[in-house]
Amino acid sequence: MKKVFLGLSLVGMVFFVSCGGNTNPVEATDAQDAATASEESVAYVLNTDVSSVSWKGGKIFEDTSKPESGHYGSVKLKSGEVVINNGVLEAGRFVSDQGSIESADLNEDPDTKAKLDGHLKSEDFLHVEKFPEASFEITGVNTLTEGDYNTEISGNLDFRGTPKNITFRANVNVEGDQVTIKSEEFHINRQDFGIVYQGGGDSIIKDEVMLQVDITADKNQ
Repeated sequence: MKKVFLGLSLVGMVFFVSCGGNTNPVEATDAQDAATASEESVAYVLNTDVSSVSWKGGKIFEDTSKPESGHYGSVKLKSGEVVINNGVLEAGRFVSDQGSIESADLNEDPDTKAKLDGHLKSEDFLHVEKFPEASFEITGVNTLTEGDYNTEISGNLDFRGTPKNITFRANVNVEGDQVTIKSEEFHINRQDFGIVYQGGGDSIIKDEVMLQVDITADKNQ
C-alpha cells in the first residue's frame, strides 16, 4: 500500500469571497486520516502548464446601498499527482505556490494590481514568507450517479498551518494517458483557517470565499 497526499493551493481565498450568493458552502471539520492507494493503482503526474486554482470575490462595503467590489484571478500549482485505480480516483498529491497568486481583473491598472497582489501575499492575509505552500490530503472519494458532477472528494485542507477537512464535487475524467479534474465553484470560510485581518477592516470582509479547481495530469511513464 502506498499513501499519497493531495495538495491544492487556496491562496486566493483568504481575502476574497464570491461575488453574489454563497451557493455551495463547504463545512470545515476536524482533519481525518488520509486515503491510501492500492498497489495496482496508476499514478498520473500534474501538468503544471494547464492546471490552476481560480478564485473570485470581493469585500462588503459598510454602506449597504453600494454594490460589492470584486476581483478574480488564479494561483499556480507547482507539483503533484493523481492516483487512479480501475478508472476511479483513489488518491493523489498537489502542491501550490502561494506566492503565485495573481489578480486578473486589474491587468489594465498595473499599479493597483501590484498593490493588491502584494497585500494578499503579506502577513495580513496569506503570509507567504512563512507559509509558501498549501496542501490538501484526500481522505475519501465517492462516485456520484446523479447531478452535474460524477465525484465527491473529501480531504484535509492545510492552509496557513491549520488543517481542516472539506468536501466538494468535481468531474473526474480518465481518458487514455490523461486525467482531468474540474470542481464546482465552492465556498470556504476564511476564519476556519485563522484568517483574520488585523488592519481594522475585518468586519467588512466576507467570511466565505469561492474557489474552483481545474487539474490535468498525465500518466507517469
